[in-house]
Amino acid sequence: MKRCAGSIGVLVLLTLSNPLFAQTTMSEFSAEFFSTIIYSAVGIVMAVIGFKVVDWLTPGDLAEEVAHKENRALAVLAGSMMLGVCIIIASAVIG
Repeated sequence: MKRCAGSIGVLVLLTLSNPLFAQTTMSEFSAEFFSTIIYSAVGIVMAVIGFKVVDWLTPGDLAEEVAHKENRALAVLAGSMMLGVCIIIASAVIG
């Protein structure tokens, strides 16, 4: 939890020190900040749904195989699937 709070603090500090921030108003900043939070939450939910779909399509319990039986092949499958889904979500949100 401390690591996440520190990362958020660094992100806010970098944003506030940006010269473009001086040209925007606080209401514009808060609107952009909250839209970023909402898009992030939607992206995370969609990534979890994508993982559950792949888990449903593969035989056995994917999380159980990766976590407890240390199946590296399924870990690579799950990781590449998550990267693919996240790239698709990012391109849909940005573009």
